[in-house]
Amino acid sequence: MAIKISADYKSAFKQVDIRGEYPSEINEEVAYLVARSFVSLYQLKKMLVARDMRLSSPALFDAFCKGATDAGANVIDLGLVHTPVLYYASGKMKLAGVMITASHSPKNQNGLKMVLPLAIPLTEESGLKQIRKHMEKGEFVEVKKRGVVTSKNVTRAYADFVLKGVKTKGMEDLEIVADAGNGMGAVLIPLLAERLPCTFTTINGTLDGRFPSRGSDPTLKKNQKPVTAALKTGGYDLGISFDGDGDRIAFFDEEGNYVNSAVIGAIISRYLLQKRKGAKIVYTNLTSRVLEETIIASGGIPVPAKVGHAYIKETMRKEDVLFGCEHSGHFYFKEYFYTDSVTLTLRYVLEAFSPLRARGGKFSELVAPYQKYYQAEDEIVEVADKKKAQAAVEAYLKAKKPIRSRKFDGLSVDFGDVWGAVKISVTEHALKLMFEGKKKASTKALQADVVAYIKSIAQK
Repeated sequence: MAIKISADYKSAFKQVDIRGEYPSEINEEVAYLVARSFVSLYQLKKMLVARDMRLSSPALFDAFCKGATDAGANVIDLGLVHTPVLYYASGKMKLAGVMITASHSPKNQNGLKMVLPLAIPLTEESGLKQIRKHMEKGEFVEVKKRGVVTSKNVTRAYADFVLKGVKTKGMEDLEIVADAGNGMGAVLIPLLAERLPCTFTTINGTLDGRFPSRGSDPTLKKNQKPVTAALKTGGYDLGISFDGDGDRIAFFDEEGNYVNSAVIGAIISRYLLQKRKGAKIVYTNLTSRVLEETIIASGGIPVPAKVGHAYIKETMRKEDVLFGCEHSGHFYFKEYFYTDSVTLTLRYVLEAFSPLRARGGKFSELVAPYQKYYQAEDEIVEVADKKKAQAAVEAYLKAKKPIRSRKFDGLSVDFGDVWGAVKISVTEHALKLMFEGKKKASTKALQADVVAYIKSIAQK
């Protein structure tokens, strides 16, 4: 018999995770029922649970653990960690797990990132839908023995794993300003400072789920003011900034200029391909064209993937991909269980930069060769009906007669001097779009035109 659930939980079940407003869409009841269903459906005897610093995370953690243990599973509490630590533990211990976080979303939201053993993410297609249906039925079998919760600190083992063999020559006197944004980067930065011979100056380093210093997404210009202001005081070689759960990283040069994620991806691609010619590297239709061009020029094979961490990881496993880059500041590595690691990202960027810096070069000189195009900041436009709006904007763009177009994870169009893509958002009731070109003015003009069109049909 179906049970009545207090929250509007269906809105929280997204394509690649569970995420929504707390407590109206996700609350303790939902967390409890999801946990019981997860354990029951996958017959879990033991699982991992971790959490971020959001104000609602402790309550959701307690509820999830109670649901898991009531279903008979033992829970290993990883504590307050950044999300890649959960991936590490799942990969090494071969256990399913959950990270309680809303990632880069606003402070009034929370959610559940769920993985199977080896850090394989659950998506709507691979398990989230089944979990939702199971919890709706509420037909839970009482177990003879409840599970227990034990704590385990894996951060040292994580650091050993991800920084094994790091080439520190040339990093000795690097000065890095790191903006934790009051998120889980505040836990990671001290660990980096212990293991790398760089000097890290932390700003906004107090864990605070209210995000008092800035918004959580470090790739948005409005959230970059603290780190750019610090860099403009001088004395730093580069800057980095993290999102709420510490699985996104943004880079800034010594003058405070934001470095496009695709440029960082291009630098890492070129560095990794030096010893692994012919390796495959993932890109998406929202990453700058410079990434695909660099992969080819460096002897690699570019592989397209749908936007979204779960889809990128799925493609990487299926195609045996070495590395992947997403425009949102996620960077993925085969050696890290095909998941994202901000630490590996920083490591390889610093290793690539060190020889240049040893010759007196600056970080801006490292990124300059890849800054060939202007990429507008991606836009997210809310719409009433995502599929209907996407179809309309595709017809609108095709009527402009692009020289090339491709249907893959939305629509990509190329007008010669400007190109870009429009797609359905996997986490919001919205369309996401980004345009890039050889000139700033024409790029911004086309993007503004498309945004205006979407807004004109948004509620139709």
